[in-house]
Amino acid sequence: MNSLFKFPRRVRIHGGECGAVARALHHEAQKGALTQNEQSLISDEFVLKRPADLEKSSISTFLERKQMSTKTSIKRLALVAVSALGFGLLSVVPSNAADDATAIAIANTTTDDGTALASSKYTSNPVRDALQISAFSVVAGSAVILHLTAVGGTGNAISTTGRTKATMRTATSSYGTIIASHANADTTAGAEDPLTSFDAPTVPGAYIIDVTTALSGTYAAATDLTTSVTMTVTAPTGFSPTLSTAHIIAGGATGAEGLAGDADTDAVTASGSGTAAALNRAAITVTFKNTSAEAMATGNTLTAQITSGPGYLIVNTDDAIDGDECSATPTYGAATGRAISAFAVDAVSTVYVCADGTAGVATIVLSVTNNLVTTTWATKSVTFFGAVRTLSVATTNFTIGAAGGDTTGAADASRDATGEVTKAGALTADTSTPAFIIAAKDSAGQLATAAAAPTVITSDPTVVSSGTCVLDDGATVYSSGEGFGLYNCSFTTAATAVSGQSATLTFRIADPLGTAGIDFLTTTATVTVGGARFTETLSLDKSSYVAGEAMVVTRTAKDSAGNPVADGSSAPVVVFNKAIGGTAPGAGFYKNGTLVTSTTRPAVFAPTASGVFEARMDGRNGSTATVAITTTATVGESSTEAAANAASDAASEAIDAANAATDAANLAAEAADAATVAAEEARDAADAATAAVEALATEVATLMAALKAQITTLANVVAKIAKRTKS
Repeated sequence: MNSLFKFPRRVRIHGGECGAVARALHHEAQKGALTQNEQSLISDEFVLKRPADLEKSSISTFLERKQMSTKTSIKRLALVAVSALGFGLLSVVPSNAADDATAIAIANTTTDDGTALASSKYTSNPVRDALQISAFSVVAGSAVILHLTAVGGTGNAISTTGRTKATMRTATSSYGTIIASHANADTTAGAEDPLTSFDAPTVPGAYIIDVTTALSGTYAAATDLTTSVTMTVTAPTGFSPTLSTAHIIAGGATGAEGLAGDADTDAVTASGSGTAAALNRAAITVTFKNTSAEAMATGNTLTAQITSGPGYLIVNTDDAIDGDECSATPTYGAATGRAISAFAVDAVSTVYVCADGTAGVATIVLSVTNNLVTTTWATKSVTFFGAVRTLSVATTNFTIGAAGGDTTGAADASRDATGEVTKAGALTADTSTPAFIIAAKDSAGQLATAAAAPTVITSDPTVVSSGTCVLDDGATVYSSGEGFGLYNCSFTTAATAVSGQSATLTFRIADPLGTAGIDFLTTTATVTVGGARFTETLSLDKSSYVAGEAMVVTRTAKDSAGNPVADGSSAPVVVFNKAIGGTAPGAGFYKNGTLVTSTTRPAVFAPTASGVFEARMDGRNGSTATVAITTTATVGESSTEAAANAASDAASEAIDAANAATDAANLAAEAADAATVAAEEARDAADAATAAVEALATEVATLMAALKAQITTLANVVAKIAKRTKS
């Protein structure tokens, strides 16, 4: 046959030599059918060799191709890439049979480690076949199976007489043969033939795989079909401890058979009898994923060891749990023992935890090694318990049954949020709170599960007709325990029961170390009977509060006989006549005849407004009629108000003191003024006295002078007289 391939006119190959090649290919295609030499030329260009026959080529094309052959290998590779896109990496040769394939290609169903390539892992190039790819990528070291597809032909396009080989190379060197000689299966056009598996190189990079099929089984260049595909090898992604999981589940053949651990079972503490047996006490389901969240079937080894406590381990590649992998007489080996090292795991594997005859808590540590890196991954624990030796009442929730007959508490394996929070009493269909929780323990005081749940025996069937206990499953946050050793129990009063009666309940199990039917382990509890609501009261813990202070609200109820009402009897809503802080107590259920708001986590607070306020509920007051039942309290001034008032009083006192000081100052000023006036008057008086003295002195002096003059005159007169008388 002659090839009718023609390169599309609109294809343009940019770059010096590449442009010449494109023109040459286009011109030659225009001449019609290719000669054998031209086919050889094209085939040689695919494998980067010089043309063998240039008879039908123009001189310019010859020179351009020769020039290209002397350039760098990078430019020559460009020719290969363009040719691959144009021809789909197909080699077309003459065929002697009409039903033989005219070409071959690699299909996108090629597998990497047993998984078909994702669409993101290959480059589609459906020139001749819808499945055809020109390139794909795999992880370093993974097992690759190329899927060969036949193009053209009818019937068995590639028959069982055909053989296929493959070699691998890089841009600069040959890697060698990767498929020696695969015996083809009957492959019609468009069908696929998985070739022999080979391992991808461990060194990341781009590798070219050349595939050759001899239709007759004898390789000959003239009749062989060839194709090439580029395989990109990427570095392996590592183990992801966060995306991988290790989930434990308790139980053996009667519990976990055929299952696998998950997030729900992992939340429950695993436990089992410490007695050595074939039944598993627990199993850890481990799943391995890489950082791309892909399952890792290979490349990981698991180390599992019990670092403390009893028991031993068995590791295998089970996806689902086998209930009886353990043994009463185990033989330790590479995959069995207290420490198992470097076990080659699958994408999903299982670690079984077995009893060795000793009670206690076993701690199991799991480590994973991937690419020579070891990660301490997960830690699990399993409680092995011994034979039950004691029973006791661990918790008492309800002790007052209903007159006339009803069930008090719940004997449920699983306790739920609705039954615990909104229906935390009895006499309600959806309660999940048990009346009693019974604990079974071994000789070491460790909680232990008995062979059967305790039975309930009543001292007076006319008061309590029956009782029921169920092993708590530990499945929720409201569970009694961790799934072993604790039993949730209820009791049912008889139709003949009346208020004030009582009965003793005996909880018992067969003594596992005693004589069957004769020896029992027991514990007891006393219950009473209460009637319906008849008298209710409402009270607060204080008569006076500071504004916003926490309050404790108490509701009580008694039956017509004066006894506390049956546990679970309804309690009414409480409301206030002033705005309060927090939340007013809503409807609830009486326990031991009372319902009290929390003292440690208060939810209701006194009003902020001072003065008297009222709390009220619609209850019973000595009859079956509903009346308003109230209580009051007072809100005094708040600390802020007290501080403000104190500050105001202090300010008033300061003002009074200031006023008194002002008055004293005014009095002092007036006294000073009076003293000044007195001083001025005294000064004036002194000035007047001084003037008077001065005037008197002047007058005296004048008088004295006059007197002296008179005396002088008198003396002169006397002298004259004496002179005259000569006396």
